[in-house]
Amino acid sequence: MTSAICKNCKNSLEAKDDFCPKCGQSAHTHRIDMHHIWHDVVHAFVHADKGVIHLTKELALQPGIVVKEYVEGKRKKYYNPFSYLVLTVAISAFLTHYFHLMEYNPQKVNPVTELTSKYFNLILFVAAPVSALYSWLLFRRRGYNFAENLVLQAFLGGFRVVFFILIFTPLVILFRSYYYYMLSIYFSAWSVFSAWAGIQFFGGPKWLTILKTFLVLFFTQMTISVIISIIIYCMYWFGRISI
Repeated sequence: MTSAICKNCKNSLEAKDDFCPKCGQSAHTHRIDMHHIWHDVVHAFVHADKGVIHLTKELALQPGIVVKEYVEGKRKKYYNPFSYLVLTVAISAFLTHYFHLMEYNPQKVNPVTELTSKYFNLILFVAAPVSALYSWLLFRRRGYNFAENLVLQAFLGGFRVVFFILIFTPLVILFRSYYYYMLSIYFSAWSVFSAWAGIQFFGGPKWLTILKTFLVLFFTQMTISVIISIIIYCMYWFGRISI
């Protein structure tokens, strides 16, 4: 006997149904209140199987394995990589703006630094497909398509907030006078981590994977720098900024 209609897809539900057999939504939906929102927020972060904290821990321990499992079909086990990227980029952008992390001297900011700081979140989003393109080209013999490389870069780009919080942010706050040394430490640590992830994900000769991973990082950085330079030049040409 039909007792209800799924509020998501309008499919007929039986009295015994706890979930819609067509779309999977719960058959027991209630009006949204603050308790509901709080439950969803906490669930997204601490859920044992696929929460943000669980994913971050797994990426810290075995980044390449996590991506490989996700690509090979273990989707339910992990938090969505693109949702993870959006969330962590927002955190990184906040830290960058609040602590002026892109600025050697916050009292005297040049146009490049100002643009980088202002659109830091957009730069991180653009970096993911750019990195995916280069890793796809350099590792194309490993059999992964562009979309699968994009998943890799989304996971790694999302995890980068850990390096912002634990390494870059405290170093800049405590030793801003040595800003460029701190920046070098951050990039070096991130390069080593990325190479480790690449070895786990792509396999093959370690030295070659490490070399190609470093090239992906280098080409991505150069591409982003060129894009920023073009934007700065156009803004200068049209009188939006003075250099």
